[in-house]
Amino acid sequence: HDIGALSDFPEGKFVVATYMADKAQGEVSRRTAFVRYNGQLNGQPSFTIISNHCAHLGCPVQANGPLDEKNTKQFGDVTLIPTISIAGFGCPCHGGQYDTEGNRTSGPPVRALDRYSFSIRNGNLYIGKPFSVSHVDGAGAGAKIHKWAFSFPGEHVNGLESWLYPIQPPH
Repeated sequence: HDIGALSDFPEGKFVVATYMADKAQGEVSRRTAFVRYNGQLNGQPSFTIISNHCAHLGCPVQANGPLDEKNTKQFGDVTLIPTISIAGFGCPCHGGQYDTEGNRTSGPPVRALDRYSFSIRNGNLYIGKPFSVSHVDGAGAGAKIHKWAFSFPGEHVNGLESWLYPIQPPH
């Protein structure tokens, strides 16, 4: 899904992006992602795109900081709201907290926030498929993401817990 021109994403700042995953279904398919342009990595633009679904039960995670709603951009089914500054993400349902890389810092979540793959075409950023993350070492373009197949909220993706908890039904 095309979520905007690369120039819509300032370096080092998160932008809250919403879009419809399936236009035929309308607003019920609206998704939210936190997008940060990290600068260049090996001559290519680097982005962090974090899902807003809590890794505990899937509640909508919010940015821990003010949004710059005066500078909201909208085109088609996409809305981009810049952040002023954020100190991570928080889940209002059960108090889960995450740092700016999506790592769990407190509360009941079992892993880091999921992320989205991305591609760049004709100067625009396209959001791709989600994947799960156990944790992230480092930050920004130099971060090492411990990536796993997409899992449902509450599912452990690594460690002893992934063996001890019951196997989930097929996705």
